[in-house]
Amino acid sequence: MSGLTTGRLRYFFEVVRLGGVRIAADFLNVAPSAVSRQLALLEKVARTPLLETNRRGAKPTEAGLLLIDYYREQVSREEALVSRLDGMHGLEQGHVALGAVQGFVDDLMRHALCEFNARHSNLTITLKLGGVNDILNWLEGDEVHLGLTYGPGLDMHDARLKELASVVQPLCAVVPYGHPLAGLDTVRINDLIAYPFALARPGYGTRKIVEQIEAAEDRKFNVIVATDHLIGLTSFVRAGMGLTLLPAFAIHDDIERGALMALPIKHELMQKVQAQLVSRRGRELPVGALALQRLLIGNMLAFSA
Repeated sequence: MSGLTTGRLRYFFEVVRLGGVRIAADFLNVAPSAVSRQLALLEKVARTPLLETNRRGAKPTEAGLLLIDYYREQVSREEALVSRLDGMHGLEQGHVALGAVQGFVDDLMRHALCEFNARHSNLTITLKLGGVNDILNWLEGDEVHLGLTYGPGLDMHDARLKELASVVQPLCAVVPYGHPLAGLDTVRINDLIAYPFALARPGYGTRKIVEQIEAAEDRKFNVIVATDHLIGLTSFVRAGMGLTLLPAFAIHDDIERGALMALPIKHELMQKVQAQLVSRRGRELPVGALALQRLLIGNMLAFSA
């Protein structure tokens, strides 16, 4: 198997990830013929086809999937090894990539990344923001080391994920102080239906919960603004335009300042939502990612009971 080189495996990985030889060649800055030649040599070594092509692009065969898993494990182990060797010599170098739902950002910056940067100033950080499906794809493709998700609990086995931390963080009704609902300890769905709402766009975890409740109750929320930005949701409420739905940790500073309130909602689906920190199952994390993992779990409000 001496022909199973890292270079050939990378070419194959990029063809699968990007969906075709030509686009992979552009990304790798080589000629398409060079990519095709390396794939042919790799198939010769494997003694079986590695790709199936269709109108949507290139799809790996069962053997191709095995080689992709092998390549990703090699890359992650090499990254972890280099990180540990640097640590033995007192060197703090490297990079940590983190994917997160927007609701975590303020908590993340104030209570974890600030301290992480102070302790590990030579380590750089990439923070990618998106929905839960984006984060799952980034983890699956090893684009991020860690993922912060919020929504119904993820199936760790089906998603090929490893749960590092999970805390129930109910979805609350966010209202301004002085709102007619502000004096209630808890609210019901019937209390909310009459008010206009700003919510995350369809496809996001919180919106899926709302859609499930609408189907079960046979009633519709009055959604007049849909956005994928947290600031859009909170600004909507602060402007007096209506309400939104968020976990309390996402608006902690607004609560502390007395600008907004997070009211618990008496509904099972709203009360079972989880904040989760996850990584790809089987991936060996470098020292920097492990250090960040400890800070996220120990410092963030999202992971306090």
